[in-house]
Amino acid sequence: MAHGHRSDGSCVIKYDVIRNLTSPAEKGNGVQTWFANINAREILGIGTRDNLRSYIAEHSATKRNAVHKQIENTITENPDRFINRNSGITITCTECVVDDNHKIVKLSNASIVNGAQTQGELRRFFESLDEDDNSDFLVRAEIIMDPSYESIVEIAIARNTATAVKSVSQASARGYLSELKISIEKGLPGETLQMSETDTEGLNTQSVLQYARLLMPAELLGDKNPSRNFSYKQGGKCLTDFSNWARDRNTDDNAARLHNFIVEIAPVAVKEYRLWEKHEGWNGHRLHERGRTGDKPIGGRPVRRDKKTNKVVWVAPGILFPVMSALSAFVKQRKNRWVLEKPDLFKEDELIRRAVQQFRSLDREVTVMGRSEQAYDALSIYTETIATVLAST
Repeated sequence: MAHGHRSDGSCVIKYDVIRNLTSPAEKGNGVQTWFANINAREILGIGTRDNLRSYIAEHSATKRNAVHKQIENTITENPDRFINRNSGITITCTECVVDDNHKIVKLSNASIVNGAQTQGELRRFFESLDEDDNSDFLVRAEIIMDPSYESIVEIAIARNTATAVKSVSQASARGYLSELKISIEKGLPGETLQMSETDTEGLNTQSVLQYARLLMPAELLGDKNPSRNFSYKQGGKCLTDFSNWARDRNTDDNAARLHNFIVEIAPVAVKEYRLWEKHEGWNGHRLHERGRTGDKPIGGRPVRRDKKTNKVVWVAPGILFPVMSALSAFVKQRKNRWVLEKPDLFKEDELIRRAVQQFRSLDREVTVMGRSEQAYDALSIYTETIATVLAST
C-alpha cells in the first residue's frame, strides 16, 4: 500500500521503474518531469487538492458514466493491460526526491491533476476485494515538479479537457463571449473573435482576454487584485474569470463592472499590443544578438526581424506583457467608457529602454521576464509616476 498522503500534501510512493525525461526548456523554467511505473495501490494515497474536479462518482454511484465503466472493465478483465489502455495519471508537486536505493519517491505538495477518475475507480475496485486479496498491477504516472504553484494551476487547467473550467467553446455556447465578439468586430473592422477551439479565423480569445486584463487598473479588483504577472502566468484563468463575470453580470454589480471593462477595452488592448509588437523603438537595441560571452537568449527568441529591412516585426510576449501592464496606469473611465490615454509627458521609447534594461538584467531570458514581478514593477514605476504627477496638477 502507499505510504500515505499527509495534510500538507507530502507523500512517499514506491515505484517499479522511474525515468527522468526533463527537457532543456523545462530545466530552463526550473521544472523537472519523471515517468514512473507505479503499483496501482500506491495511487490511492495521493491527494487531488489541485485537480479541477474530484472523482465524479464519489458520493453517488449513479454518476458513474461510460468512461468509469470502461476503466472498471480494464481493471477487472485485463489488469495486466491497464498500463497500456489507461492514459495514466499526472501528479504535480513542488519538490521531488528520488531514492533509487529504496525505489521510493518523496513528493512535497503532491496532487493528482489529471486522473482523479482513474484513482476513484481503482479505489472502488480495491475496496471491493477481500482483505487477504493483495492483487495489484502497474499504472503509469507522469510526475511534474514545478516550484511555482501558479504554474501548477496552469498545468491542471491544460491537462483537463472536460472540467468546470470554461473552455472557449463552453463560454461561447453559454453566451459569455457574445458582447466581447461584438466589441471586437466594432472596434477592429473586418476582424472577429474565435468562438471555439476549432475556429481558424479570428483573434485568439484567450490572447485577447490576456491583453485586456493587462490593462485593467488595479483598483477595479481591489483586494482581489492578483500580481501584475497574472496574465502571463495564468492565461487560462483569464478566460475562467471572464466567463464567471459574464455569468454573474446581471445579478452582481461588481461582476458587471469587470465584464464591461474587458468588453470595452478589448479592441483597444489588441491595437495597443500590435503597436508595441512592431514598434520602431525596439530597433537598435540588438535584442536578437548573442551576449559578449557568446550566450544567447533563453526561453525563446526575444524578437523576429524582417529579412529584407532587418527591422523588428515581432517581440516576444514575455517582454511585451510587462510593457502592456505598465500602460494600465493610463487607463481611465471617460463618459462611462474605459479608454487608454497616453499623456504627452509619456515617451514610448523610454518605456522600451526600460524594458530592454529589465530584459538584460534578467539574463536575457524571455520567459523569466514574463513571470518576473520585478520587471512589471520596474516598468510600472515609470508610468505610475507620470500618472501621479499629472493627477496632482
